[in-house]
Amino acid sequence: MKTVLSANEMKKCDYNTINHYKISSAVLMERASLSVFSMLSEHIDKYSNILVFVGTGNNGGDGVCLARILHNYGFNVSILLCGDEDKFSSDLKKQLVISRNYGINEVDIKCVNEYDVLIDAIFGIGLSRDITGTFAKYVTAFNKANGFKMAIDMPSGINTDNGKVMGIACKVSETVTFNYRKIGHLIYPGREYCGTTYVCDIGINDNSFLDDIKPSVFCIDDEDVMCLNNRNEDSNKGDYGKVLIIAGSNGMSGAAYLCAKAAIRTGAGLVKVYTTSDNREIIQTSLPEAIVSCYDEYDENALSQMLEWSSVCAMGPGLGQSDVSGKIVEYVINRYDKPLVVDADAINIISNNTSILENHTCPIIITPHLGEMRRLTGDEIEDIKKDMVSKALDCTNRYNVITVLKSASSVVTLPNGNSFINTTGNNGMSTAGSGDVLTGIITGIIAGGITPSMAAPLGVYIHGLCGDEASEKLSAHFVCASDIIDMLSVVLKEGLNFE
Repeated sequence: MKTVLSANEMKKCDYNTINHYKISSAVLMERASLSVFSMLSEHIDKYSNILVFVGTGNNGGDGVCLARILHNYGFNVSILLCGDEDKFSSDLKKQLVISRNYGINEVDIKCVNEYDVLIDAIFGIGLSRDITGTFAKYVTAFNKANGFKMAIDMPSGINTDNGKVMGIACKVSETVTFNYRKIGHLIYPGREYCGTTYVCDIGINDNSFLDDIKPSVFCIDDEDVMCLNNRNEDSNKGDYGKVLIIAGSNGMSGAAYLCAKAAIRTGAGLVKVYTTSDNREIIQTSLPEAIVSCYDEYDENALSQMLEWSSVCAMGPGLGQSDVSGKIVEYVINRYDKPLVVDADAINIISNNTSILENHTCPIIITPHLGEMRRLTGDEIEDIKKDMVSKALDCTNRYNVITVLKSASSVVTLPNGNSFINTTGNNGMSTAGSGDVLTGIITGIIAGGITPSMAAPLGVYIHGLCGDEASEKLSAHFVCASDIIDMLSVVLKEGLNFE
């Protein structure tokens, strides 16, 4: 699990490093620039013409320092100073003195198209307002120019705390940031503007100081998958959970099938599908590993017995919004006392009567996509997308649930105030049934003994890894939900280090 910081939290880390450990800002600037040089060196050769766009703050200082390092290694590099030199930070002014002593070329904006490598060091993470006026002209010139583009710390114009474009922003192929990812690197549209983000250690990571800051945003990484490697030699199917999948309706057997198969493939010991009688034959035929129990009308006694049998329940994929479905959803939420994953039509049923959630006692994970989130909270989709973390946290706090807000960069928020931003997945996963698969994966992970608060972000991460594997194998255009399931064995085998 990796820490993700806001702009203010990162500034506090810088301050602590400089004032507590007495590492000067000039040393940190040198380390930062050397790390950028290391990444940049993979894209340049002795024939490259490199232009560094330099802003007025310390991000500009990093850019000037980088230019000097490039110059000393014999590269053809120039600097484009953006802004009033009288307003330059003290560290930038010091770097500029050194640069001028070395005779590094300083050019005008008219020369931008003469360069095939462009470095954005205009604002970094410190921007607090929209880019307008002269600075907007520099960003426009940067974006219009051809060639390879890299940003130092954060593409200028991307809000560090929510990924929004602040008027206009530089768009790059790669971003090099320092010690920690920032929220803006991971949330769209910032994630797209950043290209591939690399995190380089320059000596700011101080875990004891992080405890004082109390960061609340994180992301899952590959090491976290190892927590699933918990199967014992002396075990049986009952040791790995009894999953109840309440899903499917007339004509919607596929949602139940995908959810159940994903739970089985993730490692659940037993999976029972509770669905309408129309789906019995197709699910029994296509998924013989699952137990199938059916209903034609609301049967509270049968439902109660299945809930008692289960150790975790998923409810909603393809369930429909009939009167019977509504009674099932309300009964499960009010009576269940074990982990519950709520998706799709179950969310839509709740949206019509949110009081259903007022008295639940079980740990609930809800997994809305943006449209379902709009119906559940009343917020417009564009407003949700502008600040995914805050909107998901609002939902979590309002209903006392774990929220999995599904989008291109999905967000998971927990009742303790912590959030996770997912780093895996691709647009090939924008396909029918993908969400049903995710519900099955999360449920299967819980069945294996992982807590809901860990299973939710971990499930989203693994789901995205499977989508990435499928996209690489088939290309994103051809991925379907069953392909994501097929990749579970590949991803988990690799993640759990099986031979």
